[in-house]
Amino acid sequence: MKKQIEETLHCLIGHPFWGVGRIANLLTFQFGPHQVRTNRRGKPYEVGTYVLHVQCVWHLADAQRILAASGDLSYRLSKIDEEMSNADGGIYAWSKTESSLLDERLFHFFHQHENMPFPVQAVRADEYGGLIIALSENHRLAVFPDTSLAEECWRFFQLGTDLPHLVVTGQGLEDQGA
Repeated sequence: MKKQIEETLHCLIGHPFWGVGRIANLLTFQFGPHQVRTNRRGKPYEVGTYVLHVQCVWHLADAQRILAASGDLSYRLSKIDEEMSNADGGIYAWSKTESSLLDERLFHFFHQHENMPFPVQAVRADEYGGLIIALSENHRLAVFPDTSLAEECWRFFQLGTDLPHLVVTGQGLEDQGA
């Protein structure tokens, strides 16, 4: 599994990590060239050519500290700051009615680095489906499957291709032939 994850995600190397979205506890991390899509309401939005959907424990860190993590979703904000209220959801999209500490941290991180995204430098996996995506400037995105069930922990796919999704569960890789 380690080898297959590293080989599949090797295509990320050199591409920028530039955005994220959230629907409930599903995070959608965006990498690579931007693609414009249209939502059900006819409004355009941008996604990455390479997408990582995460529904397990994860964190985004620099060399000194964790900048944002899945556990931050449990902490609600008493109010959304003005900058977040006026955001159009470009590089970080979430339901503003359900804002959390996670939303605040990711919103500010991606807006601070909007004009200088972090290129992927390396991808490392472990035999349990854990993943570390090393980014420039000592940043990293780490993903840790946190269940022993055959439930989806994370998936990786490339938009606009017929390539199968790489799906990691608590029991290993999901069989794409089923």
